Amino acid sequence: MGALLGPADPPPFTVLNAKSVSNMLLVCDHGGVAIPAALNGLGMDSALLAHHISHDIGAAEVTRLLSARLDAPAILFGYSRLVVDPNRRTDDPTAIREI
Repeated sequence: MGALLGPADPPPFTVLNAKSVSNMLLVCDHGGVAIPAALNGLGMDSALLAHHISHDIGAAEVTRLLSARLDAPAILFGYSRLVVDPNRRTDDPTAIREI
């Protein structure tokens, strides 16, 4: 099997306010909706990506606003939790769902 992420896919995560000297770090693990092109949309209707099934609606925007307001760095995961749940260990069977 080839690489999961191709050159047209977005990066796995985005770092905001990286030069901040704040003593806090914000993490948004369920804010992304991207699905790697290699996964062919997981066979789903693309309209479902606008719903809670794929991400925590508004979480990325709240994280962006908090990062700016608190002058704190933030890491935003870019992919849908339907692809991988980034707050789980790689050996956790619920990190990547089969169904």
